[in-house]
Amino acid sequence: MRVLSAILDRILSAAIAVALLGIFFLNMYQVIGRYLFGIGAVWIPDLTRLLFIWMVFLGTVLMYLRRRHLVIDFVQVRMPAGVRRVTETVIAASMLALSLILARVGWRIAMIRMDIPYTGLEIPTGIAYLAVPVAGLLLALVSAGQLWQLLRPAVSAAPPPSGD
Repeated sequence: MRVLSAILDRILSAAIAVALLGIFFLNMYQVIGRYLFGIGAVWIPDLTRLLFIWMVFLGTVLMYLRRRHLVIDFVQVRMPAGVRRVTETVIAASMLALSLILARVGWRIAMIRMDIPYTGLEIPTGIAYLAVPVAGLLLALVSAGQLWQLLRPAVSAAPPPSGD
């Protein structure tokens, strides 16, 4: 499971970096073109918006994967270990359910938006909205992994039997 998390972490990090660099260079091109040469591209704001949406949703998954998202655990950290494990299991199961709902509803919205094009890019706005179900599925995958870790039996600390 750790290997899959590490692979997903690297893929998400690379995708977010590409989106951020794309946004930066597109806006630099737009500013330089407009102020130095008097030209501007109509499609740049649309592409910037699309990249930003994907960056935000993939970033959400990355932060959840790294467990660096905003949490309020004031009460939970003061619970006994057994109760804390139960609450973490309930939270992971709830997150799994909510992320599957997000994926399903996001898919429906993305399909509706496939008929509505960006004005400058002339591609469907549904491509940006696909970030929602993709993030939902990735969040479900991460949540399922966390749930698996919480529910699997604890590995005993006993040493392996000797060959005598």
